Amino acid sequence: MKTDNISMRQVLSLLSAALLSPLILLLPGETVAVGGRAGWLSALAALPVALLVGWAFRRLLGAAPAGTGLAGALELAFGRWGGRVVTLVYLVWGLLLLGWNTRWCAFRFLATTYRNAPLKLFFFILLGVTLWIGRGKRVAFLRAAEVFALALGIALVLALGLGTLKTEWGNIAPIWIEDLPGAVWGALPVLGLLGYGVYAAFLGGHMAGRPENGRQLTRWIWGAGILLAVFQLVCIATFGPDLIERMDIPFFMMVKDVRVPGAFERVESLVMALWVLADLALLGMLFFGCRSVLEHWNGGAYREWMPWVIAGEAMAAGLWTVPDAFRLNWLMEKAVTVGNVCVGILLPVIGAIILYIKEIRRTK
Repeated sequence: MKTDNISMRQVLSLLSAALLSPLILLLPGETVAVGGRAGWLSALAALPVALLVGWAFRRLLGAAPAGTGLAGALELAFGRWGGRVVTLVYLVWGLLLLGWNTRWCAFRFLATTYRNAPLKLFFFILLGVTLWIGRGKRVAFLRAAEVFALALGIALVLALGLGTLKTEWGNIAPIWIEDLPGAVWGALPVLGLLGYGVYAAFLGGHMAGRPENGRQLTRWIWGAGILLAVFQLVCIATFGPDLIERMDIPFFMMVKDVRVPGAFERVESLVMALWVLADLALLGMLFFGCRSVLEHWNGGAYREWMPWVIAGEAMAAGLWTVPDAFRLNWLMEKAVTVGNVCVGILLPVIGAIILYIKEIRRTK
């Protein structure tokens, strides 16, 4: 519908807010584990691949039939039935991510605030709010995501700025040549984090095509890479790589003792509260990505049963596929990283290359 049209700026704002949710749980712990004190360089090592993926999304969305977004582009690349199989993979993976991330966010909230409360209470609250969001219009959610991104961005810059007052720069120096291979391998969790962005691309069918969209996406990728590097740099410089590996959420620990006299005596309380907005942005992005696949299969039409099916499947995935918190952490830190690289990085690049080859053949 015309009233549901969105812009590239809104999609990138949503993506910025959404990625902050898994960011604090994955980085810099995962990159330090393989790259040590050079782990912060992993974000810069991931930039060439991230820019390649940006090219892939521009080509795919540019070739997609009007109103179909990434789902339509995948059918062009892989054929009608091959494309349906690929979009089915995205739907199933998106439902699993929605359920697992809902539980992971609930577990994080439980671990940092109400330690004696039941986990399922927070799980159902998050899933219920996500269902309410998912039954509404995309444009309303994306407008709210712009506010989320602004509030979270201010909090992140404030926290990192104040965090620099506690840094010990000897924790990140010196970096030797032999440290660089680990930093390159550390690009894998960074790319796994960025792989969540493929579900924002499914909203592309409702995005107005403008010449500046490609430039906005490229600038966003450069900015995201630099911000991820700075984020990890400050965290590693504050605690050192050995202590980082023993922490659950280094970012929250970094802001724990930070105070702003006359304004906030406990900055971490404000940051923890604001990060719920990042959780809702991530869960909403996954929800609307899955809904976009179902709508595409239904000829572009929305049906009232779709959000309920998505929420039901996500609930089953979140409650019954992972038995305990230890396996959930392993799943989110290891398996999801590999899965996101496959579906969020490799598949779009392969699809874009196939489309490029087809275009060359048509012009000959």
